[in-house]
Amino acid sequence: MEPQKVTYFTEISLMMFGFGDSHKPNPETVRYVETIVLKQLRTILNEATKYWDGKLLRGEELVFLMRKNKWKMRRFVKYLNLKHLISTRCESKLETQPKPVRPHELLDFIDRIDETGELTDLSELDEVVHQRQVRAGYISQALDDAKYLEFQKARCVSFNSRGTSRSANLEKLRAWVDPKKLINTSDIAMEVLAYYAYQTVAEMIDYALLVRMDAKRTGDPLSNLSGFHYTAAMFVGEHRFSGPNPDYSRVYSGQPPITVAEIREVMRRFNVSQAGRLTFGDKLPETSFLFAL
Repeated sequence: MEPQKVTYFTEISLMMFGFGDSHKPNPETVRYVETIVLKQLRTILNEATKYWDGKLLRGEELVFLMRKNKWKMRRFVKYLNLKHLISTRCESKLETQPKPVRPHELLDFIDRIDETGELTDLSELDEVVHQRQVRAGYISQALDDAKYLEFQKARCVSFNSRGTSRSANLEKLRAWVDPKKLINTSDIAMEVLAYYAYQTVAEMIDYALLVRMDAKRTGDPLSNLSGFHYTAAMFVGEHRFSGPNPDYSRVYSGQPPITVAEIREVMRRFNVSQAGRLTFGDKLPETSFLFAL
């Protein structure tokens, strides 16, 4: 009897809804997104093996790949801080005299590689996260109580959701990313991969919605070129820095699902060498085309 194929179709479908897609995403689009996420995770895993000891991938190697993007590293630091806070509260509930919970070991590693202090500086507004929150707010305001609860549940889904045990979640992810068990990965490394997978889905939906806004745009094709996250080579049309707010309240009632064609357009733009990157005639490294990094 052949082993059952590991899939994250249901989880990705819910995540796409939580990030702003229709409440019933296109199944073909979900499968396409799943394929892209899996391919990118395997690329990240292989890239990380350039820095490991050949015995065990511990997690630091995966985090090291993110060192050149301060915004994404800051989001990861916030994620680790939240995990630490949750662990602290859990300890305080279980023990009358709780022991101090040690900060996540990856935070120590990030501190060691953060020579300028910018990777752990959380004082600046993260425009990308802010826009995701604004989008979720627009959607929430348009929903009744029952649909709002459904939307919030979708926003809580991840590749490491709490519905099952932590070990079961990590083993499922291992079987999905590395079914032949070619790389020995620690649980912490798998948690980092789960985070990368989640952020990959989030960015793809961000970009797909901007592709849709570009398609509806009229006027001067060279206007609205500003932006530090979505570069001019990626999106030259109307986006979050200008123009009227899109009607995200239609997500539940009338917005058509994101199509495969829109995701393909995202990938086409994302895989084009973008402006502002100094390559001195060399090809961009493969990690430049990974959403999570």
